[in-house]
Amino acid sequence: MSTVDICEVGGRRYRVRTALSGGSSDASIDLRSKSHNARNTAADTGKSLRQDIPVPRQLHKYLVGSQSATLLRLRQESQAKITIPNERSKSDTVQVEGLPEELAKAEELIVQIIKENLHRIPYTHFISLPISDIDVQRKVKLFQADVAREFLRDVDCRTFTDPESLHITIGMLRLLTPKEIAGAVELLKSLQKQISDELSARPLVIKVGQPKCMESNAKMARVIHAQAGDFADDGRLRRLCEFVRAAFDQAGYIDDKRTLKIHITVLKAKEAAECADNAGCAGKRACGTINAAPLLKKFGGADFGICRVGQIQIAKRFQHTDAGAYDNEGFVLLP
Repeated sequence: MSTVDICEVGGRRYRVRTALSGGSSDASIDLRSKSHNARNTAADTGKSLRQDIPVPRQLHKYLVGSQSATLLRLRQESQAKITIPNERSKSDTVQVEGLPEELAKAEELIVQIIKENLHRIPYTHFISLPISDIDVQRKVKLFQADVAREFLRDVDCRTFTDPESLHITIGMLRLLTPKEIAGAVELLKSLQKQISDELSARPLVIKVGQPKCMESNAKMARVIHAQAGDFADDGRLRRLCEFVRAAFDQAGYIDDKRTLKIHITVLKAKEAAECADNAGCAGKRACGTINAAPLLKKFGGADFGICRVGQIQIAKRFQHTDAGAYDNEGFVLLP
């Protein structure tokens, strides 16, 4: 059987499958090579073997390192010949050649580097409750226009959420291979019966409004969000989100330990590096933040209406449909 090694880095968990035999459909990255049986049978022959280790392309640069320093160290410490695919290649396969003990050492070192750097890879997907109600979207768009006109005309370091892509995020996912994507979708679909039970087999209707900032200091805000809650105040929205998040956490898909905060982002300040003119914020506030105090004083009671939430998705970050909603890998319909 395969085993899963869970390492903690900066308060977050990263899960890497390191077993050398057996099969599994869990959420960890599969680093099992394709020639372990050959290694075992050749252990006493002194023959040089070649081993293919699947490593997601996003992690290859960490195996190479600055000026190939890491790759040179891997070769020296393992005494194996290690070949990383060219950057233009679509291959995920790292090739290792050497004696059986050299292959084992090389794989050990590669797994260690994966553990140390997996957290550096940006999230690729998220578990989403899309807000597709046209009336709610329209009211959010009007709110954004009013805020831009009255409070943010002279600030160029903010970005509004496209109303067509409004959503509640249940959890962030880092899915680096087609197998991981398929596994996440399969897990979500397997929860459909329990999801219906959590909602008492009734439609989920929520109320949206009362904008707030995510930060404690409204004068240095980075995220303005609308609050979302059950229209009937029966707690089903939170139960649903916590149930789904716990299931994905237990399966190893979620490494973020922050407390779940149910919200719908409507405005997010750009990072300082994204701001077109950093000097434009000088003397007013730190670039990458906005002074939300006056706008919340005026619009903090805004009501964006009520809507029915129709599905849960495995949404793709930064990828949208022609209609503006987030594209998704798969979904489950809610009652």
